[in-house]
Amino acid sequence: MESIDVLVAGAGPTGLTMACELKRYGLKVRVIDPAPRTTEHSKALVIHARTREVFEAMGLRAVVEAEAQALMAVQLYFEEQLLGTLDVKRLGPDVPTPVFLDQSSTERILAEQLGRLGGAVDRGLRLLSFRDEGGQVVATIGGDDGRTESVTARWLVGCDGAHSAVRHGLGLPFEGSAYEDMFDQADLKIRWDRPPGLGCAFLRPAGLVVFAPLPRDRYRIIAMGGDGHAPEPTLEMFQKLADELVPGAVLHDPEWILRFRLHHRMVTRMAVGSVFLAGDAAHIHSPAGGQGMNTGIQDAFNLAWKLAMVARGAAQPGLLATYDAERLPVARRTLELTDRLFRGATSRRTMTVRKLVVSAVLRSRTLQRRLVRRMSQTGVSYRNTPAAIDARGWPRLSPRAGDRAPAAMLRAGDTTVSLHALVASEARMTLLLMHGSSRSQALSIAGRELAEKWGRSLVVRDLVLGTGDAETLGDVSGAVVRGWRVRAPELVLLRPDGHIAVRAPLARIDELQAYAARWF
Repeated sequence: MESIDVLVAGAGPTGLTMACELKRYGLKVRVIDPAPRTTEHSKALVIHARTREVFEAMGLRAVVEAEAQALMAVQLYFEEQLLGTLDVKRLGPDVPTPVFLDQSSTERILAEQLGRLGGAVDRGLRLLSFRDEGGQVVATIGGDDGRTESVTARWLVGCDGAHSAVRHGLGLPFEGSAYEDMFDQADLKIRWDRPPGLGCAFLRPAGLVVFAPLPRDRYRIIAMGGDGHAPEPTLEMFQKLADELVPGAVLHDPEWILRFRLHHRMVTRMAVGSVFLAGDAAHIHSPAGGQGMNTGIQDAFNLAWKLAMVARGAAQPGLLATYDAERLPVARRTLELTDRLFRGATSRRTMTVRKLVVSAVLRSRTLQRRLVRRMSQTGVSYRNTPAAIDARGWPRLSPRAGDRAPAAMLRAGDTTVSLHALVASEARMTLLLMHGSSRSQALSIAGRELAEKWGRSLVVRDLVLGTGDAETLGDVSGAVVRGWRVRAPELVLLRPDGHIAVRAPLARIDELQAYAARWF
């Protein structure tokens, strides 16, 4: 019987991210999926800013963005009347914007990364059953040829989609329902006079129609398709729709045409004993805002480093309970957000209200920036959860403990390094000693003492305002020391997933020591 650290069921974007991260941290991982190959279709296509940071930490951001199509602007129409354009380039460099990439390409890039890390997906194998024995999970897996085998893993992670065998094995309810309307979708090419990267959304009494840009000069058209009794969608049907909305556009070379129904459902728990759920196995919702795949990838990014630290003996097993405490509320908020967006965009009874709302957004740069930031998932926070301590006095200015650390580029000797890539480089937390513009000897001494006691669980880095030196991180732009409103000397403990675990002035180092004693 094979014995491993983690058995990952499902090799979509969530499962592949999980496997890549666990392999990167040195765990013994096996990934199974009943499909003979990665998906051939685009399915999910939006990659938001927070997921771009995840890919940066994984060393994949450059290759992802080289293949992706950037979103340049979105034209919003009321029926055939142009209400205005949301130009993402004019929102400012600090506003995180999405890119579009076929899910098939995302999966291929992640699978290639897994191969470079020495892993592979065992295809044609599915999870048949499992039992949690407390300290380990014993699973039976098998293929279509009828042969089966047993695998013993310390943990089982179900990334196996909406019909998850892991979720069914746990007996967890998948609460929610299906939306009434059907949707028609086509991925194809369009001959027209509009620039690359332009999206279009048409609010109509018959329902919403969206034209979303894809890589390789393609578009995805999504249209409300009624109650499912209409004829199956065809290229001719989409051409007729285009003739009404964008006269002169010629649709050709369709790659994928389908009709589908949307659901919104989620579990009541994302962790039971030694078994975890992530991605669509735990939550599914409308594609409004492009949140689904991104939420699943970030589920994996949240859990992987925790499993790795516990496996290495660098963290208490209780740290794993924070996965459910942190990600279940995120899943619930995401489902509520996408449901509001979906119902607001598709309701046939609120056309006038929708027109007023869209017009108000188009008139307000502030509302546009707020909307794009909300969609980006960079605002996801784990404040008020057990694994976040903010020991500063009030007011506790942002970013606070539990928040995602804002992106920053730091100097490390002669090179420049991303803060998010730095903290994700190993399965330990990073303790930044915030010296400000001058070195604090007391802070340095405190850092050395913490490193001596908790070196398996954290790595200590000095950070100064300025260029730094060979052994000190330099905050040249002040993005951290000034941007975070640091009142040096301060200790900031950062998790491998880029979230802040602890913020404490040197005078409150006891709070950080108590945190370490509880979790390390």
